[in-house]
Amino acid sequence: MTKKLLGDLELNRIYQRDCIEGMRLLPDDSVDLIVIDPPYNIGKDKRWDKWRSVDDYVAWMTEVFLECERVLKPNGSFYWFHNDFPQIRKLMDAIDAETSFVFKQFIVWNKRFEGAKLKGYLDGHIAVGGLRNYKQMAEYCLFYTFQDDYGVNKEGFGFQSLRNYFCELQEALGLTKKAIIDKIGQRADHCFRWNSAQWDLPTRETYEDLLTLPRRVDFEPRSYDSLRAEYEDLRYVFNNQKTHHSVWNYEVALKLGHITPKPVELIENIIRHSSNEGAIVLDCFMGSGTTAVAAAKLKRNFIGFEREPEYVKIANQRLENVLDVDDGCISR
Repeated sequence: MTKKLLGDLELNRIYQRDCIEGMRLLPDDSVDLIVIDPPYNIGKDKRWDKWRSVDDYVAWMTEVFLECERVLKPNGSFYWFHNDFPQIRKLMDAIDAETSFVFKQFIVWNKRFEGAKLKGYLDGHIAVGGLRNYKQMAEYCLFYTFQDDYGVNKEGFGFQSLRNYFCELQEALGLTKKAIIDKIGQRADHCFRWNSAQWDLPTRETYEDLLTLPRRVDFEPRSYDSLRAEYEDLRYVFNNQKTHHSVWNYEVALKLGHITPKPVELIENIIRHSSNEGAIVLDCFMGSGTTAVAAAKLKRNFIGFEREPEYVKIANQRLENVLDVDDGCISR
């Protein structure tokens, strides 16, 4: 079977490497979706979850964010987990200051909900006397892309190739935007907004009406389907499943040799919403392999890095139940 490569690395593999060192081996703009569950700097495991200071931790995570920014495609999505809000605030500030990522949503993973298998056990933690705060029964997932809902990046622009096409169409018509609107109506406004963040593709009906206008110079019009396909390719992927809002109810995952795993179903939900079949999903903190398992089950490619050899071994064992033997993962 032909091996799929991403730069010099094989896809559908988990490499035993440091996260930043591993990502530096990946080409620019090469992955469709990044899902990471990094250390939270709260001391869960002293080998990998404790820094000398929060500032040191934020500086290290900023390096991770910068590598994620480099390898993610312009229409890709980036999700990261955490549970300590003071540190989340500093990490979000670092993302805003150092990267081009655009914040999309703050998602709450609710672990204690009606019907949860462990609800009775978690209820016991709330019932403890002497509490001086609300018991935390949630973790958080932060969703970023490079675009806002309309495909506009931090610099205020997007869809440059399509903007250029409609600029050429207007030149061929030899009309001002006002003259075009007088003939077609206000619905023709947004596709001729050259210096505005509110540029948008017209509807099929509006575009067909634009092509009925007499042109003063030769112009080869494109089909609306090709314009729409390019428009969708340039936007970040979001396959609305019509199932989730910003609070997600998922069972606590079995530990399976790792002390902080995420539920496979939770990661599957992210992958369904923010990638298509055949996409490349990166997790540079692969842990026990949950992201790889979810990606493989949903017919996505994955690549991952994990520093701890025992976690790589666990991930390999889990993947054996999902992938064919010839497509199994390796550690290096």
